[in-house]
Amino acid sequence: MGPTGARASARETNPQGRDNAGGVGDHEGVDRVDRLLVLIAELRAAAPEPLTSGELAERLGVSARTVRRDLELLIHGGLPVRSRRGRGHVLTAEPAPPPLSEAASLVGPVRDTLAAAVRSRRVVRLAYTDRSGARSLRDVEPQCLVLGPHAEYLVGWCRMRDGPRMFRVDRIGAAYLAGRAVPARDLDGLTAALRVPLPRAPADDGPRGARRGAR
Repeated sequence: MGPTGARASARETNPQGRDNAGGVGDHEGVDRVDRLLVLIAELRAAAPEPLTSGELAERLGVSARTVRRDLELLIHGGLPVRSRRGRGHVLTAEPAPPPLSEAASLVGPVRDTLAAAVRSRRVVRLAYTDRSGARSLRDVEPQCLVLGPHAEYLVGWCRMRDGPRMFRVDRIGAAYLAGRAVPARDLDGLTAALRVPLPRAPADDGPRGARRGAR
């Protein structure tokens, strides 16, 4: 069941989102979907330690019965919650994605290769087109992926330019895990050195990057 189904099911079960026995404590006035968000956040914050229905009920300001009903909905929707008798409910850790092979990194989705490079700190080779249309191949020490108002960026140390750069993900035509893992550079120093203003909205004739994008 997706978020839309969960929302519809939640509202059909209890349109007002309130516990039958009373208010919703610190979350009074929220609908059930918002309460589900808070419930998931509480489970994630506590993991790997379990929380009992009573503890969750106290934090949400609802009854234990309401908590159990909400958990049933979330579990039915695919949330990996295990209930331990006498101990409570625990959100199991999400399995780490399998490491990408070099071949898979080359032919797979660019975003997946960049995410794998950031996780593993492996040097990634990019086929990149800058805002002027110039194409280049770059070896980049990846630091993080950043979502801006109008685009997503890879932040890293460009070995070709010997300095920090931001690369618009939608301008990376292909990516390849080309090297071994490297030590992480100082991220504060990287972002301070970039001094990139907020990206501007794309023009009608094609995407435009930040004023000081990768060159």
